[in-house]
Order: sequence, then C-alpha cells, then structure tokens
Amino acid sequence: MLRLTSFLTSFIAFVFCTTVVKAQTPTAPKPGPEVKKLAIMVGKFTNKGEMKAGAMGPNSPAQKAIGTDDCRWVAGGFGVLCSTTGEFAGIKASSVALLCYDSASKMYHYLSIDNGGEVQSSTGSISGDTWTWTGENVWQGKVRHTRYTMKPVSKDSFEYSLEAGDSENSMTPVMTGKRTRITADKSSMSKPASK
Repeated sequence: MLRLTSFLTSFIAFVFCTTVVKAQTPTAPKPGPEVKKLAIMVGKFTNKGEMKAGAMGPNSPAQKAIGTDDCRWVAGGFGVLCSTTGEFAGIKASSVALLCYDSASKMYHYLSIDNGGEVQSSTGSISGDTWTWTGENVWQGKVRHTRYTMKPVSKDSFEYSLEAGDSENSMTPVMTGKRTRITADKSSMSKPASK
C-alpha cells in the first residue's frame, strides 16, 4: 500500500509539474497586421521603368530599365527578402533587399546591397494604400536624399516613382515605372507563412 501511495504521489507531482511547465512555455510570436501589409511586395514581378533625362548627370538621356524581382517571406513571416536582376543602359545589375516592420520604432525598414557595392537604407510609411520610403543614400559618391513612392493600381501591380536631391526640399523625379506580379500561385502572397 505504501508503494502504491508513493507511486500515486509521484505521478500526481509529475502531472502537476508538466502542466505548470506547459502553461509557462511561451508561444512563438506571430506577425501582426503591420507586417502582413508587406504582402504587397511578395511574389515574382516584372519591373519596367524609365530613368528621366538628366537623372544620371547633365545632358544624360532618358533611358529604359527592365528587370525582375523575386520576393518571399522570411524569418517566420516577419520579413520579405527580394532578389532583383535587371538591365539599365546596357548594364546588368543585381541586388538583394530585406524589408521588415520594426514594432519598437513602429516603422518599416528597407536595406539593400547591389552588385556595385552600393548600400541603400530607407524607412517606410503607409498612407491609405500609398507607400513612401525615404532615406539618405550615396549615389555616385554623393549623399542624396531619396523618396520612393508606390501605389497599387491592381492587386497584382503598382506604379512607382523615385525622387532624389541634395536635400529633402530639392528632390526631383529620377525614375518612374510599374511592377507587375507574374507568379501563378498567389496563395503564398496573401499572408506570412506560419511556423
């Protein structure tokens, strides 16, 4: 009888401890609604743009740019990683970018590096359905203020414009274009992946 009582006491203690440990085990955080807004960036896109005349220096002509963007959820659905390839004025270019939402600063962040070694960093905000990314970036060895604005024209495409200048007040249009999603399976784009 003593053994049975001892066994039952041990068993009850084990069940109690297991229940307490399970109750204290933290659940993995899930992406919030701000993060889910990055879904507009997810998928494979064609990118067609035009660099404005004078954007690459005095008397530089307007030039077409084409490319593809492949963007997917990463880090448990908390960020979007984009690989971009393209051609501009006969020059092949590639870059990698990470987009995310920082709940501490309540801001969106963009960080990229291209095959020329240029690093770009911007912070983003949303007003209605229009995204605006602003930053200070080095172009051709000179610090320039930048503003990239994107507005959806359908659920699978958006138009964009890029402005740059020596100061926030001196920015002028540099490039305009349109990105169009070409991915057949859109189910993975509507929300971050659950883990």
